[in-house]
Amino acid sequence: MREEIKVIKENLNFNQLPKDIQKGWIDSMADDLIQSFDDGVHNKKSATADAKQYYYDWNKDVKWVLYKSSFHGFRAERQEDFNREEY
Repeated sequence: MREEIKVIKENLNFNQLPKDIQKGWIDSMADDLIQSFDDGVHNKKSATADAKQYYYDWNKDVKWVLYKSSFHGFRAERQEDFNREEY
């Protein structure tokens, strides 16, 4: 069975994505920050704050694609990563 992808919107800013998708990206990055630094550098609260700053301030010019996958439901990826994939 082949995955079907339907693009809902392109060229979105991070803050225009659905809240649950934003939260997923932020939580994932916060977990990565906690794992990649030594003990005591980050806790969940500080890592989440840094992840929010990364997506909302530092990378505010990055464009996103919101799409629906027949396998994974609603998803979002960076525009450049989405265009690189072969669907």
